Formats: sequence, C-alpha cells, structure tokens
Amino acid sequence: MDVNLRAMREADAPDLFEMYNQPAFRFGTLALPFESFEAVKAWAAPRSPRDVHLVAEVDGRVVGAAALRPFYGRRAHAAEFWLAVNEDVAGRGIGAKLLAAIIDTADNWLNVTRIEMTVFVDNTRAIALYERFGFEIEGTHRAASFRNGAFVDVHCMARLGPGMGPRPALSSLRSTTSS
Repeated sequence: MDVNLRAMREADAPDLFEMYNQPAFRFGTLALPFESFEAVKAWAAPRSPRDVHLVAEVDGRVVGAAALRPFYGRRAHAAEFWLAVNEDVAGRGIGAKLLAAIIDTADNWLNVTRIEMTVFVDNTRAIALYERFGFEIEGTHRAASFRNGAFVDVHCMARLGPGMGPRPALSSLRSTTSS
C-alpha cells in the first residue's frame, strides 16, 4: 500500500468526518456519537499557528490523520497529539507512519522535547504503538471518562525527546551544609 503523508487540507473534511464517525474511532476517543460535520471540522482545525496537522492518503483518500499541538509559556517544550486511522486500513502501519512524522517534527523542527496524551487503558493496540515509539505510562486517571454506560480509566503517557532522559531527584541536587 502506497501511503502519502502530507499537510491536512480543508478538502479532507469529508474523509475525516467518515473516520470520526466510525465505531472504532468513537470507542477509542472522547468523540460522541452523531457529531455534526461542522463539529468534526472544528475538532480537526488547527487551534494555533504552531499546530501541525497531517493526513495519510492512499489512492486519493484520507485514511489517517494526526496533529501535534504544542503548548505555550513554561510548557512550550511540550505538546499533545491525536491520531486517527480509518478502520478499513487499521493494522497496516498507517498509525506508525503518522506517529513517526509527528515525532520527527517535534524532535527536529519544533524543539518539542515532551509529547503527551491520554489513552483508554483497554486500548491495547494504541498503547503498544505508543510504547514502540518510546512513550511510557506515567500514571492512570481513574474514572476519567464515561463510555458505553460506564466510567473508564485512562493512562497518561509521555515520550521525552533526545537528551531528556531521567533527571536526578531534586533532593540530590541540593547541596548539604554542615554546621
């Protein structure tokens, strides 16, 4: 399958709308059923000039999308992202290609050294993908969302970029003085 990654365009909205309304997408995200076309367009639109929105295209059809949304101020080194793959092509590497492009942009173009997101604890396929790209589970938010009539937990996951490995504990950085 020949996959072309490119910047998202307004003309991609119908394919994004189709993907957004697939049961697998709604189950794995905070999406509600019966979202309007306008609501999906607003969700997919950049919120800032710093946002990076990509699509994966196969034979002229958008079958995947991703966005990197950098934060500001004291969190300018960090960003969140989202990723979506059409269920017709799930498991064929589209998500990995999109995630690799997001990470390359963060590491090599934006100096974003922390990428973070939340994922439902039962979304094992997504968690495995994120872990393959260096994301780690940092904690779990209990009863974070309501889905299919029940509260569900989400993991918060993050990836630290090159050179951002473990930091020494604050206590080990303080100098000790003796009287």
